Amino acid sequence: MLRSPSFYIFLVLAHLAQTTWANDQRRPEQWDRTSAMLAVRAVDIDLAVREIGNLATLNDAESTLKNLHSIANRSDWPLPVREAVIYRFTQSLATMPRAAVAAGVVSHLKNFQAHTLVPHEDHGGASIPLFNIRAAAAGVENGWLRNQSSLEAESLLITKPATLVDHYRKSGMHNVRSGYMDSLRYADLMALTVVQNAALEQLAQAPELTAVVGLTASITGDNDAMLKLLIDGRGAGLATALQRFSEQLQAVEISDLLAEAIEHAPTTNAALAIAQWWPRLRHDKATRELLLDYLADPELGSAAALALAQSPDLQTIKSLRNIAEGNSVAAKRAQMALDTDRAQLTTEVRL
Repeated sequence: MLRSPSFYIFLVLAHLAQTTWANDQRRPEQWDRTSAMLAVRAVDIDLAVREIGNLATLNDAESTLKNLHSIANRSDWPLPVREAVIYRFTQSLATMPRAAVAAGVVSHLKNFQAHTLVPHEDHGGASIPLFNIRAAAAGVENGWLRNQSSLEAESLLITKPATLVDHYRKSGMHNVRSGYMDSLRYADLMALTVVQNAALEQLAQAPELTAVVGLTASITGDNDAMLKLLIDGRGAGLATALQRFSEQLQAVEISDLLAEAIEHAPTTNAALAIAQWWPRLRHDKATRELLLDYLADPELGSAAALALAQSPDLQTIKSLRNIAEGNSVAAKRAQMALDTDRAQLTTEVRL
């Protein structure tokens, strides 16, 4: 291992005492982030990780745990180095098959208490672990679950694609659902269409399928599915889908969808579509006139005004000024849009 004698002298002076060890129990140590990382860089971390175990030995819990304890108790390495090695080892497990790693090893890492503490970047009075080994172990397990779920979904897509929707709904676990979504991105178009149709049938009663329909519709290019999503979709998955449509569709297609959403979708969904798609459509005459017409609408007028206020072009500004001459609801919202744009410009100039 590469070590700098002068640096270890610095460590001794900085900490004034060596850390004592007993039965793998460590005292928390407060470090500044820079000094801790300098200590870590003085050692060949990758070589130390390989010495803990590899694909051929990780299923031997006793041997691997012995190696982990040995690393944790090395008296010639400062605490940040020891925990950096264990942290990097934990991360490396993500590249291994789940079956290759003994359950006892994962359990040990999930319960590992890291003691190299550094100031919180946003709250200097608080301390956090520099190497959060517990979190890394949880992340590895989540990744394994996601990969396993993706493989299960691939099998369903070949045998019974419609049932994938039921499996997705029954699982409330984020990583399982993410694995299912991963498989859909590479599914056969025919199987994908079956999944989409099954999801559309249940979407009104099962808003959790919003993400599924959003993904499938972006791949199949099914305009009817997109419109159905605008009407029945809910939650964060809807915003993601609308952003995806904006990136994939032609402006005229988005404009037509927006008009349909404004006429048929629930107010919250239509307002979201306006906010998401206006930046792409702000030079589109038909969309501009549609939003100007809706300034007086009791439900969507404010959403229209806020959209029109976002980086308006010259024609939009002229139209807003014309409408703003008066005391109507539309006039007040047009003036609000003009005032909002003026405030934005003032803020940008100050920045």
